Amino acid sequence: MNPLTLEIVNFRAIPFAHIDLTDVTIAAICGRNGAGKSSGFTMAPRFALFGDVIEGVSMDDLVRRGTQDMAVTFTFEHQGSTYRTIRTRSIKGNGKSTLEFQQQINDRWESKSAEKIKDTEAVIRSLLNLDDETFTASSMIMQGKANEFTAKSAGKRKEILQQILGLNVYDRLQDAARQKAAVLHLEIEKAKDKLAEIDERLKLKQSKEELLESLNQDADAMKSFIHVKDNELRQLEEKIHMLQAKVEKAFELSKQLNLISKEIAPFDIEKEGLVAKLGRAEKILSKETEILKNTDEYYRVKDQITVLEARRPEQERLIAELERIEVSTSKINNDIIPLDHRIRNLQQLLQSRELFMAKAEEYTAATLQLKHMEDLAEQWDATEKEMLDVRAQFNSEQARVNTLKSLLESEIRMLDAKTSMLEDSNCFDVTKAACLFLSDAQKAKQTLTRKNEELNSIDLSKLTTLNKSMNSMSEKQQEIGYDFAAHRSLKVRIEELRPLAEEASQIQAKEELLDSLQDQNKGLINQLDELAQKQLNVNSELNSLREALAPLPALRSSLDNLQAWANLKEQIGAAFEAKKNAVARIAAIDLELQTRALRIIAIEEERALLVVEAQCLDAALTEFPIIKRELQQLRDREHILTEQIGGLKNELAALAKDELLRQQLADELEPKSRKWSRYQTLIRAFGRDGIPALIIENAVPQLERIANEILSKMSKGKHFIRFETQRELKSRDGVQETLDIIIGDWTSERPYETFSGGEQLRIDYAIRFALAELLAQRAGSKVEWLTIDEGLGSQDAEHRGLVLESIKAVADRFKKVLVITHIEEAQAVFEQQIYFENTEAAVRVNVA
Repeated sequence: MNPLTLEIVNFRAIPFAHIDLTDVTIAAICGRNGAGKSSGFTMAPRFALFGDVIEGVSMDDLVRRGTQDMAVTFTFEHQGSTYRTIRTRSIKGNGKSTLEFQQQINDRWESKSAEKIKDTEAVIRSLLNLDDETFTASSMIMQGKANEFTAKSAGKRKEILQQILGLNVYDRLQDAARQKAAVLHLEIEKAKDKLAEIDERLKLKQSKEELLESLNQDADAMKSFIHVKDNELRQLEEKIHMLQAKVEKAFELSKQLNLISKEIAPFDIEKEGLVAKLGRAEKILSKETEILKNTDEYYRVKDQITVLEARRPEQERLIAELERIEVSTSKINNDIIPLDHRIRNLQQLLQSRELFMAKAEEYTAATLQLKHMEDLAEQWDATEKEMLDVRAQFNSEQARVNTLKSLLESEIRMLDAKTSMLEDSNCFDVTKAACLFLSDAQKAKQTLTRKNEELNSIDLSKLTTLNKSMNSMSEKQQEIGYDFAAHRSLKVRIEELRPLAEEASQIQAKEELLDSLQDQNKGLINQLDELAQKQLNVNSELNSLREALAPLPALRSSLDNLQAWANLKEQIGAAFEAKKNAVARIAAIDLELQTRALRIIAIEEERALLVVEAQCLDAALTEFPIIKRELQQLRDREHILTEQIGGLKNELAALAKDELLRQQLADELEPKSRKWSRYQTLIRAFGRDGIPALIIENAVPQLERIANEILSKMSKGKHFIRFETQRELKSRDGVQETLDIIIGDWTSERPYETFSGGEQLRIDYAIRFALAELLAQRAGSKVEWLTIDEGLGSQDAEHRGLVLESIKAVADRFKKVLVITHIEEAQAVFEQQIYFENTEAAVRVNVA
């Protein structure tokens, strides 16, 4: 994997940065502390590839403080193709993360993402064949974590080495073999259990055949018993049906008796009604003279009421007229009240006419003064903008000059350090290593003179010109005479005068409005006077009409009392007819009742005879369920026998299938057992003590050789490294797989932990460089990128130079080597330098 570009938005302290590493091979990363060097070159790529990778820090804490969204876009080349990952995090609401993984196909990006983030991360890990821990341990030396590999336990070291060598594929192969072996083992055990179960069932076959023959004989005998009992039940059922017919006939006769009784009841009721009707008719006929007299009085009173009722609409009309007059009066009064209020307000407003006119003149003068003030403000702003442009040019030129001075001074200090060695040197043979080193110091001395000349000849003329231009513009701005406070005060005064000036412009219109409102008020008062006179006239008419209608309630009460006599007059003729009809109908009803009494006697005699004949029905009904229950018991026993026979036949059929199945299982068991044995062999071969152990044994010497080459340079041949992959067990015979680190010097070998901090750091670097190269050489997942973060601080000047030489020595084994350091002497060693420069909106990244 070879990184190409990084684009960072609001990640940790970086607001925005675009880093192009396309042409970078080996470079120092420079910038002040806190500029975001470590975040940009170590944390950002890991976040883009693997997500939540910083222990103890949540993804929300990675979002730059004061913002809510962050994003990292990482583009890299891998196995001849170009890929990029785009990972975002938003802390809005409940928070949201996204991950997009793409491959460049010709000139377009094609998505390789899965539906879920964790599945997309699995796609990335599968492509790289790395997880975050292995990627970091082998290709990044983090700040303060150079011992990330050496400080881990022996078992963990071996796990990382296994991933670097791609041995995790054997874990997957072993898991696959175990799964298939487990499936076969389960099938074999199931087959054995099935065979035992079938054999147990086949032992019962002969006894079931004998039981089936016995049950068939019992079933034939049961059919004969059922036939006899069925005939007996049928005869009893016919007898019951005959007796039930007679009972039903007796019941029908009872219903006839009830029906006749019901027919007699209406006649009795009708007769009682006719007798009452006859009494009422005779009572009306006895008061005929009194009824006629009161009826004549009823019609006389009714005529008087009709005459008076004819005058009621006139009364209602006058009442309605009074209501309309009151409504009109109320409406006019309601209109007069707000009208009076508006007239008083206008009169009061017009009294301040002279004040409004004076304020209007003041407003006009202030407006003219404001226009002049705004012209001065435009001149001031234009000059201010020019000054800002010139100041920006001055700052840019100042930064360029300072950067150039800083670079030259850094190179001069490094060259001074090299040339200082010439004063104590007594070198005669330049072919020796030390003299070769002093030869480099001679070159540094020649370069030092040229660099000092470059430092003294830096052109500062542009800075002088820009400074003079700024001073000139400042004087020009002061000559304008613009006063911001007076400008703001004038605007406030104009806003205060604006409503008073508007009132002055409306004075004449309001005088005309006052005249119009006063005319309206006079008209409304005249309308009120006319309505008052009309109300007096209507009240006089209404009082006269009320006196004429005063007797009407008494006449209505008298009419109600006479209404009953008038109704009786209409019933006199009907009473004569009712009396005649009632006498005839009562005679007919008496004849009908006599006929129905004779019919009741005849029906009761017939019903009594049927009841005597049906007395033996209860005995037959009691015997019927007994016989039916006995027949059902016989049939139940027959059904049980049938079920038992059917069950035995099914069991015998199943046993026949079991015999066929047993033979099939026995035939399949032997090849499955042989296949299971082969999978057991594969499980052992794919295990840690099998093929992976052999690969590690072959890879460790290569790792040891590379690490010793690098460590020899950094320690001047003093130290060497040896790895032990097996350790004897203390509790029993045998060996244990491990990856112990043994360090040797000119005297003896001892554990890594017994060396000083500076020596440990050089050992850490040697092993980490060797791991990185081993990973770069591994087929299928080449990581051709090495990052070292602030790893030189604990070294003295001499060993720092050796470490830097070792870094440059391994650089040709990678496509990119990036060294993050704040030590200027170390920065100057590298021909390429990447500068981090902070601004408010972004981090400017310059590759030089």
